[in-house]
Formats: sequence, C-alpha cells, structure tokens
Amino acid sequence: MAFLLISAVVFIIVAILVPKRLTRSEQYAVALFSIVLGLVTDIVLDLKYHVYGYFLPGVQFVGFIPSLTLFPTAGIVYMNFFPYDRGLSYKLLYTFYWSIFCLFFEFLSVQSGYFYHNGWKYWHSALTYPILLWVLVQHLKIYRWYTN
Repeated sequence: MAFLLISAVVFIIVAILVPKRLTRSEQYAVALFSIVLGLVTDIVLDLKYHVYGYFLPGVQFVGFIPSLTLFPTAGIVYMNFFPYDRGLSYKLLYTFYWSIFCLFFEFLSVQSGYFYHNGWKYWHSALTYPILLWVLVQHLKIYRWYTN
C-alpha cells in the first residue's frame, strides 16, 4: 500500500510540474480517457477474466487509487512529451521506452503486493502496453480534430 500511495503522490507531482505542451482541455481529455481506458481494461481483465487484480479478487474502493491517480497522470506525461513532429521510428522508440517503464512499474507493483497476477504474464503486458499507449495517441488526434 505504501508503494501505491507514494507512487500516486510522485506521479501527481510530476504531472503538475512538467512543462506543458498540451492545452488544459487536452490534459483534461487525456486524463479522463486514461481513467476510462484503465477502468474498462481492468473490468474486462480483472472482473471478467480474473487474470490480474488489485489487492484481493473483486472490487475494493482502494483499488480505484491506480485508476484515478496513476493512469491519468502517466497519460498526461506520456502525451505531453510524445514526439508528434518526429518520424515513426522516434515515436516507436518513445513508446518502447514507456512500455519498458510500465513493465518495470508493474513488476514493482506486484512485488509491493497491491497488484497481483492470476495467470497474467509480463509478456502479456509487454504486448498490451504499446497498444494502450497507441490508443491514447489516437484519442488525442481525434480530440484535436474534433475541437479544431
């Protein structure tokens, strides 16, 4: 629990302090979409298929802490520094490094005990994180198209 709370505070501070390249409305859209994407993913993989979860099987209010703190803040930082004006190889490398960070953070979360695997493997996450990050980028593209 301590790792989760410390991580939540650190993620929030980082998201607040980094220089912003996103507008406030874009930050809001990314944060909300990150929460929804995280909750939908968790509902399917945790509650439907029971392959991972937070703390104990089932729903606990404390299990919402990652969805409401880690997901939106990480989404904002990821999208804030995404290399929009760079080539595809740079974008793929950026996403690769973020996926490695996510895997490492997941490992620490499992070790700390607030997150558990029940048939889920790290290679599943290695395949999933780039897809989820790509979905975030596509969402912001759609948001920018819609608002301009």
